[in-house]
Amino acid sequence: MGDQVKFLNTTGGGVVTKIIDTRMVLVADQDGFEVPTLNAELIKIDPTDAGGRFFREEFSVPSSTRKEMTDRESQATESGTDAGVGLLDPRAVRTRTSEDIFLAFIPHDQKWMIAGMLDICLINNTSYDVIYNIFHRTSSGHYTGADYGSLVANSKYIIATVNRESLSDWTEGSLQFLFHKEHLDLVVPPFDSDFQIDGKKFHKEGAYKETSLLKEKGIVIRLLSLTSYIEEARAKSNPVASVDSGTPAPDKSQERPIIFTHQSEPRKAIVDLHIHELVEDPSNLQKNEILEFQRNYFIRCLDAAMANNFINVIFIHGVGDGILRGVLTGYLEKTEGIEWFDAPMALYGVGAIEVRIPHNR
Repeated sequence: MGDQVKFLNTTGGGVVTKIIDTRMVLVADQDGFEVPTLNAELIKIDPTDAGGRFFREEFSVPSSTRKEMTDRESQATESGTDAGVGLLDPRAVRTRTSEDIFLAFIPHDQKWMIAGMLDICLINNTSYDVIYNIFHRTSSGHYTGADYGSLVANSKYIIATVNRESLSDWTEGSLQFLFHKEHLDLVVPPFDSDFQIDGKKFHKEGAYKETSLLKEKGIVIRLLSLTSYIEEARAKSNPVASVDSGTPAPDKSQERPIIFTHQSEPRKAIVDLHIHELVEDPSNLQKNEILEFQRNYFIRCLDAAMANNFINVIFIHGVGDGILRGVLTGYLEKTEGIEWFDAPMALYGVGAIEVRIPHNR
C-alpha cells in the first residue's frame, strides 16, 4: 500500500490504499475516492527512475485517506497479519456471554453509509479456530463459491470488498464451518446452513451500528451461535442418567442443555423470550428475524425441558401485538405429551404461558 500509480486506460492516477486480492487494488484519487482497479490497468510510478521523472506527476491524497491507510497498516502490524486480518478487541472477548460467528458489512465512507464501497468481514468471536466455506445462491437456485479459508480464534477477516451493485450477491447463500481446538472433551460437529439477509437493510442509515466487535459502523449479522450449537450437540451425546433422580447425566465440562440456564428451581424453569434478554444487540434485527429467533429459542428450550426431565416451564412472551403468543400457542397445540395454559396473572400478568410435562412427573 502507498504506491503511487498511473491509470493506463484513462487520465490521472493516485495512491494504492488497499490490496483487495491478487488481481485488484483500491486506488485513492486526488478527490479521496477509492476506485477498485485491476493491477493490469495500472503503472507503478517511481519518482527516482527515468519513467517517474518523465511523467513527473504528483497525485496527492487527502489527509483523511492517508490516515485510514496508516490505521490499516498499524492494525495489520499489531495483529501480525496482512491488512485484511485483525484480532478482536480483548475487552470484547473478555466480556462476551456467548461465542458467535458474524458476517459484517462495513462502509468505507463512515459519514455516508448508504453509498460507496463496503468491506465484507467474517468475525470469529469464538475460542475455536474455524475453517469456513461460503457460497452465493444464484437466481436459478444454484450455488457459486464466494470464499473459503481459515480464521483463528477471536479474529476477523475481510473476505471481500464490493460496490453497492454487488451487495445482492451476499443476501442469500450457504455456509459451512469446521471447528478446531488443541484440547476438547467434545468434537463439535460440522455446521452447514443456508442464510438469507434482508437487502433493504443496506439502504437504511440507521441499520449501520457500532458494536463492541467493530471500531466502525456496520451491519452485523449473526451466522451462528456456537454456544447454543455446542449445547445441542452435547445434549444429543449425553442421555438422561435417571428419570427417578430428575437430573441429567453429568458431562466432563459440566455444561448442560440450554434449559438449565433458565432453571428457577429443581425441574422447573422460567424463560423470558423478550429479544433483549436473548440477544446482546438486537438493533440490527428486522421484525421477522426477531420473531424467528424467539420461535426457535422457544422450541429449543421446550425440547430440552422434555428431554431433561423438567416438569414445568414458564415462557414469558409479553403483551405486544399478540403475534409471538400466537406462534407459541400454535406450536404447543401440535405438541403431544404436554399441558399448557395462561401462567398465573398475579405473578406474570397476561404475558406468559405455563407448560407442564406430565410424563416427567
